[in-house]
Amino acid sequence: MFDPAWRDAALAALDEPFDLVILGGGITGCGVLLDAAQRGLRALLVERHDVASGTSSRSSKLIHGGLRYLRNRQLRLTRQSCRERDRMLALSPHLVEPLDFVYPAYRDERPPGWQVELGLRLYDRLTTSPGRRHARLDEAEMARLAPGLPAAGLGRALRYGDARADDARLTLAVAATACAYGGYLLTRARVEEGIRDLGGRVRGLVLRDEESGRSHRLEAALTVNATGVWVDEVRHLLGLEGRYLRPLRGSHLIFDHRRLPLAAAVARPSPDDGRPVFFVPHPEGVLAGTTDRVHRGPLDDPRPAPQEVDYLLRAAAHAFPGQKPHRADVRGAFAGLRPVVDDGIREPSRASREEKVWHERGLLSVAGGKLTTWRAMAEEVVDAALELLPPERRRRARPCATAGTPLAGLAPPDLAGRLAARHRLAPAVAAAMARRLGSLAWTACELAADERELRPLAEDLDLCAAEVRAHLRYGAARRLDDLLLRRVRIGLWQPARAAELAPALRPLLDAELGWDDDRYDAECEHLNGALGGWQPPAADAGADGAPAADDPRRGDAIPD
Repeated sequence: MFDPAWRDAALAALDEPFDLVILGGGITGCGVLLDAAQRGLRALLVERHDVASGTSSRSSKLIHGGLRYLRNRQLRLTRQSCRERDRMLALSPHLVEPLDFVYPAYRDERPPGWQVELGLRLYDRLTTSPGRRHARLDEAEMARLAPGLPAAGLGRALRYGDARADDARLTLAVAATACAYGGYLLTRARVEEGIRDLGGRVRGLVLRDEESGRSHRLEAALTVNATGVWVDEVRHLLGLEGRYLRPLRGSHLIFDHRRLPLAAAVARPSPDDGRPVFFVPHPEGVLAGTTDRVHRGPLDDPRPAPQEVDYLLRAAAHAFPGQKPHRADVRGAFAGLRPVVDDGIREPSRASREEKVWHERGLLSVAGGKLTTWRAMAEEVVDAALELLPPERRRRARPCATAGTPLAGLAPPDLAGRLAARHRLAPAVAAAMARRLGSLAWTACELAADERELRPLAEDLDLCAAEVRAHLRYGAARRLDDLLLRRVRIGLWQPARAAELAPALRPLLDAELGWDDDRYDAECEHLNGALGGWQPPAADAGADGAPAADDPRRGDAIPD
């Protein structure tokens, strides 16, 4: 995906002025880098940690139109989201795949089934794919797709289509595609201060390379602030006042397939407040979420509050009374912060998810939006940036081309079978390599030193040494947590297993990255701290900056 010399190339490029410097390596910043690079702009993206290390690895992992936005009369956002979802399904099926949702409407619940179906009919009209339109299910079909949903009292069962994606992998693919088109990416670099011209406009930055400790001055015609929930913090660092954002926290739980054996996603209202909670199957487990809570704690490393875990567990027990998942069944838990523009609406779930783009003295900021609309948001930002660049540079820029651009790693749908046949891989290993590496899986297999590197690292894993090497050489991974949390994602789906696996990876990482024992010990210590943010809190633990008595049912923890 990435040229092995991607970071050296970015450091060498700092000596020449840029048209755009983009701050923030989430999906929005990476999208802006791709759009700008395709238009011929000299663009650099700076990220203080890893690509997708913030919200873009902590989302609900849905690529969807958002049915509830229709209820809030956000028709523009829903239409745009549906179109972008359908576009990604067509252009990048290796990253975004169709997902059926089951919505059982019971006679004693609200909203009534006829009302839900009315909303789905409108949803159908916004899609460009006839195969994604809703249908009614009989009890047998519902039981096949979502075992455990009760049939007693069922008014009607509805199926509708959306999509899912691994958010971190999608973000990395956008970044890799941007670099292939000439964009520059520099992770592990921190903004120390802004450089201003005589008129007080930001005309460059002083960056500190966290790996070498060196500081660099760079010039830029325009700086784009795409740092998500940190937008206001960056604005303040660069001398701007005021606040635009109200961060909202969404928390999620992870269950094993054996506890919730779903063949389709399920949407059910919470028994506490009637707000929708999703149960989404992935190859690695089932994700349940989400809450929507005003976040008052630190922005780095958000964690679910015990009350949020309890809220989601009650929703799971209500949706699947036969299984009744409980706290001991929770394999992982995580929280992400949504960069929602503060529009003064008290209830978080009614706050608009639409993006806002604004310019202040050489700094173009963007906030809001959602994972699904990254491409459209990036186009809007680059359009706005071109209006602020010198006229001669604007005239040379090419039109936006992202609407027809497949993302890096595009591979045939039967890639796993081809890998298994060609390299005699175990089916689970082949499927995992195809899912996580895309077309790079071919390179990973060909570079394997021997057959042992294509075998699972442990009996309960679908990860082999050849895949690890591919992420280290071509996946822009610089740290142990980059690898386990955002490349192979074991830290998300099985955080306890990730901690156990880390020592076994020492020879591979030492060989590829040149680490000594002290560095590896430090990496393992850092990983163990990071994994704490992906595990469920103790029942009596405090919330991250919110009062422990702040219960989700009080109105500030509303599912997205």
